[in-house]
This record gives sequence, C-alpha cells and structure tokens, in this order.
Amino acid sequence: MFPRSLIRVLTAAALAVTLPLGAALPQAAAAMPQAQVNDTLRGESSIYNALFTAALIHHVVQVCDDLRGPNRLERVAFFLPLYREARSLGFSRNQIENFVNDEAEKARMQTLVDRHLQRDGVDPKDASAVCAFGRQQIEERTPIGRRLSER
Repeated sequence: MFPRSLIRVLTAAALAVTLPLGAALPQAAAAMPQAQVNDTLRGESSIYNALFTAALIHHVVQVCDDLRGPNRLERVAFFLPLYREARSLGFSRNQIENFVNDEAEKARMQTLVDRHLQRDGVDPKDASAVCAFGRQQIEERTPIGRRLSER
C-alpha cells in the first residue's frame, strides 16, 4: 500500500505535467461564462459518460455498505485523462472544478443515475437492490463492476 504522502506527491507530479504554469487559455474559453463551460463539458460524451460512470459507482458505494469503490490512486488514474481532455478544450482548472462542483450539475447527474438504475429495475433508494445491482456488475465485469469490490 502506498503511503498517503507518496500518493499526494504522485498526484501533484501528474497535475504538474498536465498544467504547465505559463499555459495560456484560448481567449474564447477563458472568457466563457460558467454556464457555457458547463454546457460544453456536458456535451463532451467521453467526459460526461466517464463522469456518469463515476457517479453511478459513487451511488452504489454510498448506498451499499458491503461494496467499495476504487482507492485514491485508482480515482486519480481515472479522472486525470478526463481533466486533461477538458484542459485540451481550453478550460482552466477553476472552470473545470466549478463544473464538477456545481450543485445543479450534481443534481442532474444524480437524476441520470436514478433513471439508469430504474431502467434496470433497481430502486435507487433500496439498499438491497442497489447492492444486488453492484454485485451483478462485478460478476459481469462491466466498466462499473471492474471498479467495485466487496468489502
């Protein structure tokens, strides 16, 4: 197991590589209102689909005490390419963080997670049903299941 200090150093190093200090944003992205940034990032299917996967995993882990999600290093490895992609579109760190932390975006994503579970016949508030869904995902080795494990 990696010590936390090593994980922090690795994370900082990875971010330093992707965030050159003098990098200038294209004027259009730098001047964009946050609502437009959110619309653009929401429209990037590779980013938004990965965020949906992460939100679904988070929901399963929050509802089901018997399952756990990826560790910190695995989460960094998962999110870093998404962050790089958003940066390559010209968005600043603050714009990306504001998108991820936006309460309306979180609510929108939770609605998508709930609908997804309901389409699979799972009540998102029923812990036993959510746990069964999570275990099925693990068994089937789906993208969600590969990031879940039993405690």
